[in-house]
Amino acid sequence: MIRIRTYLWAALLLAALPAAAQRAKVTKATVFKDVDGRVISKDEFRAKLRTGQFAVYDYQAQGRAFTSISLRKADTPDAVRTQALSPARTFGTAAPAFSGVDVRTGQPVALAALRGKVVVVNFWFIRCPYCIEEMPNFKKLTAAYRDNPDVVFVSLARDKPEALHKFLAARGDFGFAVLPEMSDVARQFGVLGYPTTAVIDRQGRFAYDQEYTDNTARLSEAIGRAL
Repeated sequence: MIRIRTYLWAALLLAALPAAAQRAKVTKATVFKDVDGRVISKDEFRAKLRTGQFAVYDYQAQGRAFTSISLRKADTPDAVRTQALSPARTFGTAAPAFSGVDVRTGQPVALAALRGKVVVVNFWFIRCPYCIEEMPNFKKLTAAYRDNPDVVFVSLARDKPEALHKFLAARGDFGFAVLPEMSDVARQFGVLGYPTTAVIDRQGRFAYDQEYTDNTARLSEAIGRAL
């Protein structure tokens, strides 16, 4: 679990940094600073970055190691973000059509058939440590909407049906559709990293997206806005 959390933290930090800075690494000597310049712990820095309301502002590196990293307020808080993380998921544009067979039930699932409902799609794969990390919180979120027929969750996995059957047998049923071999769909959705989650509104248009994070509070807010 410690290793998985380390991977997720690294992915989150990389996503927040410009490409030129992504070659450097956080070390035990790295100093983390809040928006006011106050030194804070790595855990506090990570927790703030994961809210979506802060961004990396000033980073100093020596060789391939960060000496210090600072936070600033995000330009727009994630709760009211108006720009998608990928041009392929531009808010207000139509989501690509997809269809598949739920490995749990053998029933067909198609985005077109879900028009009129808010659809939350989650891209993941079995060997993705970040995806495994977010699963407990994601399951809690889906449970909160279990009695709401206007919200539908669909899991789009890269893996083959046989592997997913084994995974679900060991980990437990998700409680919502799991579609296998969705790599082509992921590319159409502009997925560059996992996990990626998108909210599609009742008209089939993108309303929200997030990457590398299990920020279910922001996701729940986005679902509420789309309803």
